[in-house]
Amino acid sequence: MPFPTSRSKPPAPHTGAAVAATDAESGTEGADRAEDLRKSLYALKVMHERGLLPTNQYEEEVARLKGDPT
Repeated sequence: MPFPTSRSKPPAPHTGAAVAATDAESGTEGADRAEDLRKSLYALKVMHERGLLPTNQYEEEVARLKGDPT
């Protein structure tokens, strides 16, 4: 039996459906800005506490997310 060629492959599905399904599964579809900000700040805090993010970079990112001019 010969190996299939690119001509024998079915067309690729539309990615829009996959993205929507992923958003629905993760709960991020339609999330508001306040919730996005809260999650981003929490992720930065966790990375900083685990030593994955230096203090100066942590503070810069927090300020950037909050819109503080630094």
